Amino acid sequence: YLKPEWKNELKLSDKAVKWFESRGISQSTLIKMKISEGKEWMPQTSKEENTIQFNYFINNELINIKYRDGRKNFKLVKGAEKIFYNIDSTVGHDYVVIVEGEMDALSFVEAKVESVVSVPNGATLNRLNLDYLDNCIEYFEDKKKIIIAVDQDEAGQNLQQELIRRFGAEVCYTLSF
Repeated sequence: YLKPEWKNELKLSDKAVKWFESRGISQSTLIKMKISEGKEWMPQTSKEENTIQFNYFINNELINIKYRDGRKNFKLVKGAEKIFYNIDSTVGHDYVVIVEGEMDALSFVEAKVESVVSVPNGATLNRLNLDYLDNCIEYFEDKKKIIIAVDQDEAGQNLQQELIRRFGAEVCYTLSF
């Protein structure tokens, strides 16, 4: 796999901080979660855009980055390994909350839920590509509770059912918003 370069620049513009704050995410959570900002070429607009960067780590090593521009376009680093966002948070806990997006994970962290991960590519209707689960399965083997907190739409429910099938109903709990 390709590994992106960690620039360790956790500077966010005032505009970005205010955007997160308008969604209930504090600057201290942004720092804790190593959120960054910077220019990135986005294929959806065919130009360089200012992006929020969700940095994906395993054992404090940068594995992937998800870029989000102001139009809610996303991309991951091409050729990088797909893993759960915030997977290191699960170590030492007997539970984990699984959500559909990084913003959902940030919301749980803001609410002081320590062991929360997000799938890297959201929930999709037509194909469930869970290679990230295969890449991180050992992080779930010791969990007594796997709480699945996904959207109630058809894509979210498909993801929920597949996660229950893979982990086993005996350890899975669902959360409905």
